[in-house]
Amino acid sequence: PGKPKSERLDSIDALRAVAALAVGLYHVWGHDGTYPWPSIGVVTQSSNPHWLSYIDFPLRWGYLGVSLFLVLSGFCIHLGYARKKARSGSYEFRGREFFLRRIWRLYPAYAVAVVFTALLLWALQLFTAGKTHGHEPANAFDLLTHLTLTHGYFESTFYSIASVFWSLALEFQLYLLYPVFLWLFFRIGTGRAVILLTVVSISWRFYALQYLGDGLISISTTGPYVAMGCALARMPEWLAGAWLAERYVAGRGKNFEPWHFSRWASASLSALLFMAGIVSTLRQATWIVTDLLFGLAFCALVASAIFRIVPEHKTHSSALYRWLIQLGVISYSLYLFHLQLLWIISPVSDRLPGLLLPLLTRILWLGLSIFVIRKIFTVVERPFLFSPKPGSKLFGFYRQLQKIAGIETDTIPVAPVRKN
Repeated sequence: PGKPKSERLDSIDALRAVAALAVGLYHVWGHDGTYPWPSIGVVTQSSNPHWLSYIDFPLRWGYLGVSLFLVLSGFCIHLGYARKKARSGSYEFRGREFFLRRIWRLYPAYAVAVVFTALLLWALQLFTAGKTHGHEPANAFDLLTHLTLTHGYFESTFYSIASVFWSLALEFQLYLLYPVFLWLFFRIGTGRAVILLTVVSISWRFYALQYLGDGLISISTTGPYVAMGCALARMPEWLAGAWLAERYVAGRGKNFEPWHFSRWASASLSALLFMAGIVSTLRQATWIVTDLLFGLAFCALVASAIFRIVPEHKTHSSALYRWLIQLGVISYSLYLFHLQLLWIISPVSDRLPGLLLPLLTRILWLGLSIFVIRKIFTVVERPFLFSPKPGSKLFGFYRQLQKIAGIETDTIPVAPVRKN
């Protein structure tokens, strides 16, 4: 039915908004970073935590929004191909079209964000006596590697310019591996392929932890960032989303729920896996499965949101849910630009008295930044949500890109790129 289909896609947008807000609030909290509970890694337990840390400590886990983004990306990217396989028995993957559409959809806003951030860092150094919050102004190598999405291959550029950009390099690595994933899905089945690739990933994480450094990305201060922030280390989260897409297509229209669980059971499983992920951060020996556990937790969360068939008379109509859906549409721009806008307010919030006022100021500023980011979305992202139609301003340029990519434009129609 039409209504449940819309509801499921709305759920994906709402979860995108949750992921983006989680990352944003993590960066709001990051200006403080005091954590009162047992913890090791990048955020250690503070010896003398202040009273506010007992209230704002959940923000410490906001970085896990990246893990949720990975699951959602795997689900949305693979969903169309899973549908093709269900119809024809083949994924019908055309690599040139796939990569052109992914670049068209994601790269323009990303490139604008990189250049804008580099200019902002230079301006901050000039006007705030060098206070750029731990980020040096971008050099030529920083710009070159970021604009070519190769910054994830070098320790010196992994977190340079803006720390949030590392995940875009990871995402592109996953796109490069996607043809391999599809080949394995077709040859041995999606479930077996996901298990096999997860074993490979855990083996790599064990090797990196033992021989390449003493920590993992997101829960360490020493790295190795490249080894643990690459596709080989983080692909299970993305693959969990792809597996979920296959299950979604297989069960659509049959009142299917994963493992015959109810929505509440899936949500409960998500909570248990999430707690297991948190516990796994307390010992370095178990860090090899930390991201996997969080990925599975978010996989169960997404399942609870999309698999339940919603009766037509029971639609989500709350203002909060509608707002999350709208925010999910601009979540990519929010992810790309929120940190830089927080840099702008930091010189002011850092001088405010007390503990609560600076935090509330940064949270308020993050909320106000959404209005600015909505305008940014309109200008730099929305024109690239879909492949341009004949007669539009960008159609000629897109046709030239198709020709450069070797795509037969006379025989292959210009199809819209899914916003998901």
